[in-house]
Amino acid sequence: MDMIRLSVPGTLIYRDIVLRVVASACRMVQAKQEPSRECVDFTDKLVSAVGEAFNNVALHAYRDRAGGSVEIEIEIEHDALTVRLLDCGNGFDPTEQHPPDLHSLPESHMGLYIIRSCVDDVSYRRGDPPGSPNVLTLTKRRRVSPPAETGS
Repeated sequence: MDMIRLSVPGTLIYRDIVLRVVASACRMVQAKQEPSRECVDFTDKLVSAVGEAFNNVALHAYRDRAGGSVEIEIEIEHDALTVRLLDCGNGFDPTEQHPPDLHSLPESHMGLYIIRSCVDDVSYRRGDPPGSPNVLTLTKRRRVSPPAETGS
């Protein structure tokens, strides 16, 4: 298993750097497998989830705080990526977040819903004791569809 580590300030201006690193890690997983439409979906979904997660850290965890950073750890496996975002900002309880009413077309509070929709596993551990990092872990597996059978 390969590991990439990145540390950036917890502000939105660094979001693009984080997403480029995640997209590059996705290409490392895809390079080991046959290209397919699923390759694009794998990257798009993981990048979307990490983008939402980074937004939440920058906008909520470090709201009213200066100088916070986000540590990103990316574990690269043969058919999966696990991304961990670690921050020492304000934590939250994801169990208190209710699914949005999609029929009302909400414009906010969609981040956790988007994250959960895009990856296979999500876990969150609030920093305990206070001052220790909050850890959000996202895992996306690349599923390869079996080849279509051809008639003889």
